[in-house]
Amino acid sequence: MTNILAINAGSSSLKFKLFLHDENKEEAINLVSKGTISEITSESSSFSAKIISSDTKTTKSLQTITHEKAFNHIISYLLETIIKSKDQIKYIVHRVVHGATETQEFILRSDPTTPRALSKLDSLSELAPLHNHVSVLIIKSCLKELPNSTNYAFFDTLFHQSIPPHVYTYALPFEKAKQKRIRKYGFHGISHSYVTKIAANYLGIDWNDDDTKFISLHLGSGASVCAVKGGKSINTTMGLTPLEGLPGATRSGSIDPSAIFHLSSKARKCEESHHSVEKQFHLTEAESILNHDSGFKGLCGLSNFGDITKSIHNATEGNENQERAKLTFNIFVNRIVNYIGSYFVELEGNISALIFTGGIGENSKELRESVTDKVECLGFPKVDKEKNENVEGSFKKGDDVVEISNRTKGKSRVLVVETNEEKEMVNQLIAKI
Repeated sequence: MTNILAINAGSSSLKFKLFLHDENKEEAINLVSKGTISEITSESSSFSAKIISSDTKTTKSLQTITHEKAFNHIISYLLETIIKSKDQIKYIVHRVVHGATETQEFILRSDPTTPRALSKLDSLSELAPLHNHVSVLIIKSCLKELPNSTNYAFFDTLFHQSIPPHVYTYALPFEKAKQKRIRKYGFHGISHSYVTKIAANYLGIDWNDDDTKFISLHLGSGASVCAVKGGKSINTTMGLTPLEGLPGATRSGSIDPSAIFHLSSKARKCEESHHSVEKQFHLTEAESILNHDSGFKGLCGLSNFGDITKSIHNATEGNENQERAKLTFNIFVNRIVNYIGSYFVELEGNISALIFTGGIGENSKELRESVTDKVECLGFPKVDKEKNENVEGSFKKGDDVVEISNRTKGKSRVLVVETNEEKEMVNQLIAKI
């Protein structure tokens, strides 16, 4: 039996899942514990975790901590509750947002080649300043605290390396863009890979067959759409950075590039951010506005999509707040369905399923219904209201796929799949060891 620790580092959070794998049975993977440390570097940091078998839960407020201290806290928790020594953790898998054009995972051990590999990962921090440097810090902590474990870094960009040149190339001066590595990379690849495999299994079709086609909607505070054919990404909405494509909680999504210069006279100036991770990279005023002050937050002052839908239906609020919440909701739906239409054409129709996933995709029944109503003209069925309203309950019962439509004609289905990036990394690891 092998303990595998999965780490998912965010700009201000650190999630973990501990899995137990029976090496004699390839598919025998059991989740033992999971938890999150949120609001890292703030005064309101908190830790929450649970042991799956007993449903024992732990919650704790923490003083302002760094990502390294957050990782140490997780290891201390595991030693106190589940494992007897650090050496019991044989493998650690890490979600790393940006891997540029890497075509395989990084393997990192306590050996002389590791500093060079980490330096390569850290060099991509200019492309993903909120994430990559944090991942490097966590990997360094793992190498220090668990020197006998083997670390695997899995990249969100890896799944999208199958995107063809005419899709990933921007219409910019060619040689200069190539020199500076400016192209579409795509993100959420681990999630898109996982949910389309789960959907194919649910439908009883071969994920790798060219007739298997999915449009995957990973909708959360960061959101992206992906067109998947034969188990390969052929297009996705995020680009050089996670900023391109759909709007998010605080990101603008795709806009006219000139808009930012009309919005802010200081857009060209580099200013040191108040965020500790960003201080090293000196984001321009433009990048700060587009990444932190735009999206849902910029439109209506709310960054949580659940709060936006509540505001729409809350009659006690002022009319202006409701109208701006409705505008935000409608903008998000509009951008989503525009990409669905585009990818429907790119995949040449006959879509196996439209997949909703991510925090919003899995939890917003209003959004799912609005989107499917708009794309009915493409052959997607409308949602069954009862099924759509009971998605969360189905997940709580242990289902990882919920079909929210009654399929009466045509091929396409509408599914909600609970994403699990940590399990996808573990699955990929087991396939390699």
